[in-house]
Amino acid sequence: MIKPMSNKIKKLKDKFNKTIWTDNIEKLKSHLYEQRGNIQGKSSLLMLPKNTADVVKIVKFCNKNKISIVPQGGRTGLCGGTVPNKNGKEILLSTEKMDKVIEVSKDGFYMIVQAGCSLSLIKKIAFENNRFFPLSLPSESSCTIGGNISTNAGGAAVLKYGMTKELVEGIEVVLPNGEVINSIKNIEKDNRGFDPKYLHIGSEGTLGIITKVKIRLFPEIKKKTMAIIATDTINNLINFLKITKNDCYEYFSSFEINTNIGLNLINKFYNDIPLPFNNQYNWYAIVELSSYDSVDLEKKINNIIGKSIKNKIILDAIIPQNLKQYNNIWKTRELLSEAQKLNGKSIKHDISIPIEKIPLFIKKARKFLTDFRKNNILIFGHLAEGNLHYNISKPKTMSMSVFNKLHKKVNSNIFNLVHDLGGSFSAEHGIGLIKKKEFKKYTSKEEFIIKYNLKKLLDPNNIMNPGKIFN
Repeated sequence: MIKPMSNKIKKLKDKFNKTIWTDNIEKLKSHLYEQRGNIQGKSSLLMLPKNTADVVKIVKFCNKNKISIVPQGGRTGLCGGTVPNKNGKEILLSTEKMDKVIEVSKDGFYMIVQAGCSLSLIKKIAFENNRFFPLSLPSESSCTIGGNISTNAGGAAVLKYGMTKELVEGIEVVLPNGEVINSIKNIEKDNRGFDPKYLHIGSEGTLGIITKVKIRLFPEIKKKTMAIIATDTINNLINFLKITKNDCYEYFSSFEINTNIGLNLINKFYNDIPLPFNNQYNWYAIVELSSYDSVDLEKKINNIIGKSIKNKIILDAIIPQNLKQYNNIWKTRELLSEAQKLNGKSIKHDISIPIEKIPLFIKKARKFLTDFRKNNILIFGHLAEGNLHYNISKPKTMSMSVFNKLHKKVNSNIFNLVHDLGGSFSAEHGIGLIKKKEFKKYTSKEEFIIKYNLKKLLDPNNIMNPGKIFN
């Protein structure tokens, strides 16, 4: 006879010191929902381990007693990957107390930290050691490196440094059976077949709990320059991207696009930020060059801009003259998601498309959106990697019930189009709870079976983040 879940939870609490768990309702509240407020679950217990040994004990007990675990880091994900299900049968395991920096090697260009270290702390420690960690996210003050790895986070620096998986040299993971696999080593080459750490990067806590990581550091950035450019079409943005790649590939670090609709939202909710060009153009891009040495980046960016204006690819450009102007220009991009959130409900898409097919996507997608005006469609993102955030806001005159009915239809049309163009419905935010149907629909049968069978092999009792990605 299976014991009631409440008895199992009580046994779990009795087994561990009260310093590493809480059942206080107020403390649990913030751990039960996705940050946009769209998804909420239930749980009666939050485990707060301080080290790998604590995690091992918790996981072994839970696996033996078939208690499901929802791993949590900074809880900044947007797909519900860290939200418990609504049945209240899962416990939460947060790495927030596992926030120690274990080792910094300036000469080895690496850092070893516990999984609960915030991204901002890692960047700060790297800077204090004349090193640079390039992962750049709006949520860096609250997101954790373990969460970044388990979701394979992207961000503004992917163009030069790649996704998070490119920055990971080793990880320590507690598997669903409580055993530990550790790929953290001080050697550069280890070619013993496939590397198991890549199974856990992007697995969203469904295959184990990341407890410790070794991350790659880079030389400190000595020079950096940026410009915001304006043009009339997405095609010309792509042409400008090509010129920048051709002329400055070695120094090219960011290329973020926005539109006049996006700048209008910034002006509406952050009107202390001056609008570049008084927002008189259709399309904008922030282009950034950075270098580890003292190369004249200003000359390089001026050459690119001059060539592009001469060839009528761009219409205007601003190179910031001081730090305040530099920061304000970046804020027009960094605050965009929050501005749209303040503006009301929207249907959000985190998609990637082959760059040369992006104009075709925008043209075809517009045909599906006859219920929405042009100024309801916000397009922004990381054009150089083909990653667009294609979001549709609810018109003021449209009722919420009509908007909700259109949501599913809009998603289906957009995702079908993205798939037909050889793209991905999930560029950087993952699957979590909200994209499981799409994951199965747009993944080949062979690939899905491989991933599903790996989950069954490593987690036969399905205790690790159940209901996410697969079922």
